[in-house]
Amino acid sequence: GAIMVRRLSPKTLRLLSRLRRNTRGTAAIETALIAMTLVTLFMNAVEIARYYYIKMELQNATQMAAYQVFQTCNTPAELPATQGTNCAWIAAVDRGKWSTSLGANVSTPTVTENYYCTSTAGVLTSVGPITAARPANCSSVGSAADTPGDYIRITGQYTYAPLFSGVTVGSAIPTTMQTTTMMRLQ
Repeated sequence: GAIMVRRLSPKTLRLLSRLRRNTRGTAAIETALIAMTLVTLFMNAVEIARYYYIKMELQNATQMAAYQVFQTCNTPAELPATQGTNCAWIAAVDRGKWSTSLGANVSTPTVTENYYCTSTAGVLTSVGPITAARPANCSSVGSAADTPGDYIRITGQYTYAPLFSGVTVGSAIPTTMQTTTMMRLQ
C-alpha cells in the first residue's frame, strides 16, 4: 500500500517556526532537569552515609556489650561469665548494646564464651568450650608457653530500613546488618 503524507498547513508551519525561535522557559526546564538529578544524587549520598553510620553504631553496640561483660564479670570467682549465677552477664550485655543511638533495636542472637589461644601463625583459635576445664596451655595450637584466655564473643544484629525505598540504592542494601565482637575476660 501507498503511504499517505499529510502536508502541514501554512498556519501550522508558522506556529512551529515561532516556537522554534522562542527560548523563554528554556532555563526553567534545564534547571528542573538538573535539580532532579542533583536531588537524586543527594538522596543516595544520605542513604549511603546513614547505612554506614548505623553499621558503625552496631559495631559500637557489640563492643560496648562485651566491655560491660568485662566490667561486670572480671574476677576469677565470676568466670566463666556465661555459666552459673556468679555474674549478671545478660544485664551487662543489654546495658552495653542499648548504650548507642540504636537503643533497644539491637539484638544479640549469639553470645558465646570459649577458651582461645593465639596460634604460631598469629590467629586467635578456640582451644576448648567454656563448659570444660581450662586447658593448661596453648600447646594444641603450637604455643605451649602461653595460657588460654577466656573470651566472650557477641554477635549484634539490626534490621535496616532505607529512608528512600525504591528511589535510591537503599533498596539494594541488605536489611539485616550483623557484626561480631570478641573480648578477653581473663
